[in-house]
Amino acid sequence: MAASTKLVYQRFMERINHTSKIISVRPVSELPTSDQGLVPANSGIEHAIVTDSTIFYVQGGGQPSDVGAITSNVQSPSLFEVKSVRHPASGSQILHLGRFVPIGTPGFNPGQEVEQAIDAETRSLHSRLHTAGHVMSLAIHALIREGVIPPLKESKASHYPDAAWVMFEGTIEGKHKDAIQAKTDEFVRSASPVRIHWWSMEELKEKCFGVTEDFRLPEGEELGRVVEMEGLGSYPCGGTHVKDCSLVGRIVVKKISRSKGVSRVSYTVE
Repeated sequence: MAASTKLVYQRFMERINHTSKIISVRPVSELPTSDQGLVPANSGIEHAIVTDSTIFYVQGGGQPSDVGAITSNVQSPSLFEVKSVRHPASGSQILHLGRFVPIGTPGFNPGQEVEQAIDAETRSLHSRLHTAGHVMSLAIHALIREGVIPPLKESKASHYPDAAWVMFEGTIEGKHKDAIQAKTDEFVRSASPVRIHWWSMEELKEKCFGVTEDFRLPEGEELGRVVEMEGLGSYPCGGTHVKDCSLVGRIVVKKISRSKGVSRVSYTVE
């Protein structure tokens, strides 16, 4: 069984550079058909690189992947532009999808040591958006406890720059938008520390919001990764986050939409 790619960012979110070793470099055309489907047409992606470890966030959990570069000055000055990072359809060797630049640049060899560098500005935006989604959801839960909003069940979320929203089963009326904004502003001003924990399934179910009936830990894992906004609440989460709630900037509650018994609250950060 092939060794898994170690997800360094899960424990060291502040790192933007990391040294790893090449496992494989393959043209996209040589990937399994199921993995070739991860590459959009006309994306400019030509190769998939697998390394033994990565600081690149892997797309999933409502958060887009990191982008950046993989380089090496050993043997030849090669640069691989990372455009997307994805889980393969089978196995746990993470695919760094992109291209060597300029065209014709020599590639990497298995076992070769390389330097990974993520785009820090993109990571910062994605982290702010992800933390912001949890903060706004926790504000909604607080309003439910206060009796301002009727009981709801949180279902899913998206934290993309052009599509950031949280979804609840039940009705959130438009008149609640100002209350959600005010409570969200309060939680941001609290500057509550954002902490990462590794909890058992039992503890996770007891203490976390957003645990759906079909939630499962990754195969072979006994502890789940949790993000806690101290004093506000926790979520099972594999994403990247800022160090405290104030660092998201201003969260703007944009719109509340309702359809078929489900309410979606969209937001952005400024």
